[in-house]
Amino acid sequence: MLLKIIAFIAAAIPLVLFVRAMFFRRPTRIGEGVREFKRQVDIAVWIFLGLVGCVVAFAAGKLLWTWWTAL
Repeated sequence: MLLKIIAFIAAAIPLVLFVRAMFFRRPTRIGEGVREFKRQVDIAVWIFLGLVGCVVAFAAGKLLWTWWTAL
C-alpha cells in the first residue's frame, strides 16, 4: 500500500509543478533566489552521483582484481 501511495505521489509531482509554473508566477527577487537554490542543489546532486560512481568503480575494480588473482 505504501508503494502505491509513493507511486501516485511520484506521478502527480510533474502535474503539480506544471500547474504551479503556468498559473502561479513568483516575483523576480524570489524567483532569482529559487533559481540559485536549484543551481546549488543541482551541483550537490552531481557531486553525490560522482561519489557514488567512484565507489561503484572501486568496488568493481576490487571485484575484478580478486577474480583475476584467483585464476
